[in-house]
Parts: sequence; structure tokens; C-alpha cells
Amino acid sequence: MPLLEEVLTYVKGLWLLIQGNREGFRWLDISESGLWRSFAAILWSLPAIAVTWASWRLYYLAAMPAGTTIGFGFIVKLLVVDLASWLLPIILIVILSRPLGFAIFVVPVIVTTNWLSVPLSYAMALPAAIRLLIPGSQGLTSLIWLLLLVVSVGLLFRLLRTVTGNQTLLAAALTTLFLLPSMMIGELLQRFFGLVPS
Repeated sequence: MPLLEEVLTYVKGLWLLIQGNREGFRWLDISESGLWRSFAAILWSLPAIAVTWASWRLYYLAAMPAGTTIGFGFIVKLLVVDLASWLLPIILIVILSRPLGFAIFVVPVIVTTNWLSVPLSYAMALPAAIRLLIPGSQGLTSLIWLLLLVVSVGLLFRLLRTVTGNQTLLAAALTTLFLLPSMMIGELLQRFFGLVPS
């Protein structure tokens, strides 16, 4: 499990890459061991993700009939949804990398996007936290969430463009691969597990 100082070092490297500075790679571990260590980003993101779970639980209960109760299984289902949403794009990128000719970029793409997920998770937890603390703030938090989503997509694209050597079309395709399958599997599993109020 990487320590906080190490994670902050990775974030510094990410910020340089987002700015188009390939010196950012010097602050990241893109070796094979670094690849597997980058999945620790899931653990580092869990506190922020838990805030979004709490907000979703509140939303779910508010939309259900009075007296509705939910147990620990509800959180487990949310965890499964988030893990699937995180891992499915990575699996697709690995599968498609050889046929589409970008296998050389797979490791740096996975490492950088995994670690980018940490600051983005905490940023996206902000509207969820506001919703928990300020009842009736759905309009405000929806606007904040939308703005953060746009910024997140922009940061992801800029990062991937630098990682792929300024190949704009490839970066756009990879950005789409990270976003669309994640959103689709997330919505599908939410409905399958009954996490969407009926």
C-alpha cells in the first residue's frame, strides 16, 4: 500500500503530464510492479467513494416509502458497481490494445488513469458531501457535479494525449473507452441490484 507521500508524488507527476510536460513520467512508477501497485488507488479512493455511497443511500431512502430500511448489503452492492465501473474500461483497453495497435501505451495509460482516479474521486465526493450536510441542495449539487464531470473529462483527455505522445485521436478514443463502458455498466448494475428507487 503506497504511503501518502508516494501518492502525492504520483499526483505531481500527473499534473505535469496534464500540462503536456512528459517530465511527469519521472514522478510515476510505470514498471510492471508499478502497474500492479497503481490498483492501490482503489483503496486510497474508498473514503471519498464512501461519501458518495452515503449520499446515494440518503437519496434512495428519500425516494422510497416511509419505513424502508436498507442493510449492509446495499453498500456491498454499491461497492460491486464501483469496482466494475473502474475495472471494465481497463479490461477493454487491454483486450483492444493489440488489435488496434496501442499496446505500447497500455501500462502508462493504466498507471496514470488509476492514480488520476484518486484526486478525481475526492473532487466528485464534494457534491455528495454537500448534499449530506445541506438538505434540499440537490439543484446546487447537481450543477457542481456536472461542472466537475466536465473538468474531469478534460483532465483525463489531456493526460491521455500526453501519455500517447500527443496522438489526439487515440487520446479521444481512450477517453471514450474510459467513460462510456463505465457509465453503461454502472447504470446496468444499479438497476440489476435494485439500487435505483422504483
